Amino acid sequence: MQSKLTQNFEKKVLFGLKYCGIDTESISDNSPLGIAVSGGADSVSLLLSLSSLFSSRILRVITVDHGIRPNEESGGDALFVENLCRSMSISCKVVKIPHGKIAKNAGESSDSLEAVARDFRYEAFFSFIKEENLCALCLAHNQNDQTETLLMRFLQGSGGEGMGGISRIRGKIIRPLLEITRKEIEAYLTERNQPWRTDSTNSDTKYLRNKIRNILVPMLNENFSGWQKALLSGAKKSMADEDFFKSSLLELECGADSSKISRQYFFSLHDALKRRLFYSLLNKKGFSSRFPFRLFEEICSWKDEKNRELTFENLKISLDSESLLFSFFTPEPFIESSFAFFLTDIGDIIENDDFIISVECLPQSEKACGQKKALLTFSPSKSGMEKVSLQVFLPLCVRSALPGDEILAGNGKRKSVLQIFSDWKIPKKLRERVLLLEEVSSGRENSLRALLASHLAFKNWIVEEAKL
Repeated sequence: MQSKLTQNFEKKVLFGLKYCGIDTESISDNSPLGIAVSGGADSVSLLLSLSSLFSSRILRVITVDHGIRPNEESGGDALFVENLCRSMSISCKVVKIPHGKIAKNAGESSDSLEAVARDFRYEAFFSFIKEENLCALCLAHNQNDQTETLLMRFLQGSGGEGMGGISRIRGKIIRPLLEITRKEIEAYLTERNQPWRTDSTNSDTKYLRNKIRNILVPMLNENFSGWQKALLSGAKKSMADEDFFKSSLLELECGADSSKISRQYFFSLHDALKRRLFYSLLNKKGFSSRFPFRLFEEICSWKDEKNRELTFENLKISLDSESLLFSFFTPEPFIESSFAFFLTDIGDIIENDDFIISVECLPQSEKACGQKKALLTFSPSKSGMEKVSLQVFLPLCVRSALPGDEILAGNGKRKSVLQIFSDWKIPKKLRERVLLLEEVSSGRENSLRALLASHLAFKNWIVEEAKL
């Protein structure tokens, strides 16, 4: 006889399926139910509970070996899932991504390792749904995942559309565990005497989600009682609001195409609708990169202008007397794939279409170790971009990033420049245009004074001691 804990857990899973719109009576050999299983506690609990609720004959499992961790670890997870499914007489498909492929793709794009892995994983999921003619594919995201996602999106500056959290339904992908906590999951598996695998990267706080899970969440638990309930309640309200905006957006898009929109119509919209319409049109246009919000704000400031224009990557947005227009173009080469310029004296200037860098004398200039202290001013050519003035020692090298570059962070530790590119979502084709300021022969271990990217509509990273 099942324990009360087991019964309650499996009832919650069944309720979760029905809440996702699944007619459990329609699951059959011809329309089976799929389960994505990684070997971790969440997905193993999902597999175990669904195998208790339904015949193994109508269940299908997929597991993805991402090839990120050592072969014996990620391959061991896949083997664990295979053996577990075999013991339950459940069909299991293993998708193995060649080792290093995801890391290579992440290095060639603006996306993080996690984002690229997710893209590969979902590609495998969609193929599996089609191959097996699944009525749905169940993923094991739980309530803890939901709160972590909401915190992560808040820290990343997400708008209301992101603060609804993880969707319960995405086409044929469903998440029946979203109301179940990780504590309940582990208690269920312990009760069933079922082991699970633990991903060694879960403790690596270089990943934002892990940093939230291992540092921020414990701090919130200790200091802010009930924060999870409040956060989840707010997410449900945001999701309801977003449903309204999506229905409104369908009507708004009737008055626009992917190439242009009436300027009068665009500027008459409420800011919330204006932003959603703008980004929706970019997606329809086929612009796949992340368009900086600060550039969108600049476009919104054009309301009383006659003609304006800005470019980002290969996208040009222009305003004339009638329309706001979107078009693609072939960018001119920046300088070269790698570059280095030297500033050696007062009055030196570096100038191109994107920016001007000038060196001026400080009121009380001083020399140290043969170097002259000076005022450097960095002025992006585009309006609305951040202008920077900082104190530097000459000679100074202005160069592109190199493998292994590190810059000092506010906590006194070094941060990988390539990791900053990834965190800021700077596309690979723009990374070679980011400027690094390096003091030459400073005699100091950390000679990078700044990373300048505001001419590309991203942020600047200035070492604290260099600021005025």
